Amino acid sequence: MNIFKKILQSGFLILLLIFTTACDQHNNETNSNTFSNSKLNPGAPPETEILGQLIGMWKAKQTILNRDGTWSEPKYSKWNWYYILDGQAIQDDWITLDSLNNEQVIGTNIRIFNPEENKWHMAWIGKTNRRLATFTASNEEGAVIMDGTNAQGRHIRNTFFNILENEFDWKQEWTFDDGNSWVIVTKIHAVRIH
Repeated sequence: MNIFKKILQSGFLILLLIFTTACDQHNNETNSNTFSNSKLNPGAPPETEILGQLIGMWKAKQTILNRDGTWSEPKYSKWNWYYILDGQAIQDDWITLDSLNNEQVIGTNIRIFNPEENKWHMAWIGKTNRRLATFTASNEEGAVIMDGTNAQGRHIRNTFFNILENEFDWKQEWTFDDGNSWVIVTKIHAVRIH
């Protein structure tokens, strides 16, 4: 009986060892895939690097224009940027904090540069309106200017500018006269967390 127990115990240990080794191998493969997406692919269009500078986690201070022309009190969010599609494109998640300081992902963007058209193609979807908003964008003198229609159908323009290693600015503008003039309605200043 003792020998039978020892065989069972050693068999269990062997199974446990095989299972642990398989899990470690899976984790290493997963980490390796994650790592391959953590860098810009050398074959990606070089224009991708302008937004590639934003890879990482940012603390974003957002203010919104009130109807009376004043600016709202700042609200803070996190903005997480990372490469996807084998380092050829960028995804970013907008993460707000609720009243209990719990993180909630509110929306995500996917951005890819098309060198044949010399412009970005971008798509945003958020959990609030659950509709897709698409944009094209161009790199202009260190800024990225997005043009498109938001989920409510309004023609808007978003601009990334003052892009430095550890901070950048973003603004959203609305037009009320078919693009002849623009009004800033949202401002974001982001500071790198890591």
